[in-house]
Amino acid sequence: MDRRTTAAFAGASALLDRGVRDQLRLCWRLLRDDRVSPLKYLLPTLVGLYVLSPLDPIPDFLMGIGQMDDFGIAIASVLLLTRIIPKLAPAEIVDEHLRYMDNDCRTHHRQTKADSDVIEAQFNVRR
Repeated sequence: MDRRTTAAFAGASALLDRGVRDQLRLCWRLLRDDRVSPLKYLLPTLVGLYVLSPLDPIPDFLMGIGQMDDFGIAIASVLLLTRIIPKLAPAEIVDEHLRYMDNDCRTHHRQTKADSDVIEAQFNVRR
């Protein structure tokens, strides 16, 4: 693959990164938390209005290209949300959610590891 091809998918591959997934989980948790500023709904609302709006820099009747600009704006806004939403929340609330997410991951890891310690099998020995 040449450099131009991989650069075209850089935004999509960034969404698959574990750090970005954790940031998305944190943002989702903060969006549902009532203690965070109501400004948290502004960017998702603006993106929804842009996607539904008939006014686009590239019209949607140009099949493929018209929808790709909407898709690109949606991905860029999701990545932007992961940076803005935690800044709208008080630090102690963000820390609380991060601690809960960390404990949740550790508990899941322990359960998975404990399940893998036991191996049950049957053997038939023929002579």
